Amino acid sequence: MPRVLALLELAFSLWLVVDAIRRGAAYYWYPIIMLPFGEWIYFFTIKIHDPEFEWARELHRKLTTKKVTVEQLRYQASQSPSFANQLALAQALYDAGVYGEAAERFAAAIEMHDDSREAVYGLALTRSALADYERAIDGFRRVIALDPSFRDYDAYSDLADALCQSGRMAEVHELLEGLVTRSPRLRHRVLHAHYLLHDGRRDEAREQLTAGLAEYDHAPKYVKRKNRAWRRRAQQLLEQL
Repeated sequence: MPRVLALLELAFSLWLVVDAIRRGAAYYWYPIIMLPFGEWIYFFTIKIHDPEFEWARELHRKLTTKKVTVEQLRYQASQSPSFANQLALAQALYDAGVYGEAAERFAAAIEMHDDSREAVYGLALTRSALADYERAIDGFRRVIALDPSFRDYDAYSDLADALCQSGRMAEVHELLEGLVTRSPRLRHRVLHAHYLLHDGRRDEAREQLTAGLAEYDHAPKYVKRKNRAWRRRAQQLLEQL
């Protein structure tokens, strides 16, 4: 067992040396990597910031961030009704499913900063949860107008859902056609295909899924790792066809 661990440690170090060479790291990193535990210093200082390790950074944030209760946030907002405190309380209320009060707090935050993407998006999500789809639609459209790529284009999928709930399928397809034109990623093609299938447009759905999977096959490895779930979903939809 000790020999196996030593070989694994050597392989890990060599992998990081190759990574340092490819990224053109400063010369002093090479001897550091070969020192005891030096490979971990390099990994957590340099390598961890690569896109494929976003999950590790998110896990670290969750483990190290102290969770504040709704009551604590409500007290802070009552003592100092600032924009930041109103927004934090609104988000906590939304996460707890207290949608009525969450909507009030998001609205209060918007009164302070009417161009806040977080506040406008939060209010739209809350209204959608309350089945107030018409006003939710206006909110999601406002977010897209402020910043189309906000939260990695999440407002598009939320807007599509609200439009679908309102029976406005023509607008759903127009919206998602624009999204795929702007950002032709597998995730967005799968989303578009989902609603095309919902509307009985099977051939167009197949085209979107086939194009998305072809792009996936030629994507970099870290992109493939990030989109494995969407690849599975695309294959499932194709099987339905």
